[in-house]
Amino acid sequence: MLGCSFGAAIGLHLAVEHPEQLGTLIAHEPVAPGLLPASERVRHVRELEELQHLYRDRGLAEAFVKIAETLGIDPVAQDTEPGLTPHPMNDRRRAGFDFFIRNDFTAIARDTLDVAALGDTPVRVVPAFGRTTPRHVFDYRCAQELAALLGVEAREFPGGHNGNTTHPRAYATRIRDLVALEVSSGGHS
Repeated sequence: MLGCSFGAAIGLHLAVEHPEQLGTLIAHEPVAPGLLPASERVRHVRELEELQHLYRDRGLAEAFVKIAETLGIDPVAQDTEPGLTPHPMNDRRRAGFDFFIRNDFTAIARDTLDVAALGDTPVRVVPAFGRTTPRHVFDYRCAQELAALLGVEAREFPGGHNGNTTHPRAYATRIRDLVALEVSSGGHS
């Protein structure tokens, strides 16, 4: 399974609660506050709550600017691979962001992931981060804390937090390389 951001947090729950359903989880910048030390966790949860309030009070355009800043994304000068076709903001995407900010931010802030149980999961968890993700932002920190918890190396991927959308071909190649590495090492890379 490849899980990016909130999808990675969902994948971590699956690895703990239903490990029989997964062999490998690539957890790219999981937004899982429970992975962070207490002071960072409190600050991150507060950030999410403030972003929700900003969205409710000022709308998506202003919230997007602050969300991008929180994730270390420069929407004006974002690094992308050549030939990328941008996806315009349409009503369907706006509705998706509305749901994500109103509901999923709350789920992240109230997450109940059993972090200690991650150390015992038989699932091979591959923590991952984007090459251009600033090293101080929470999603990068979550990937690093997950790697430390599991005693493995966090793997670098092209792009930043949204590397799968800014560098789709290079990102897919990286996934194939990691899967091939796992197969060639018998799952012990």
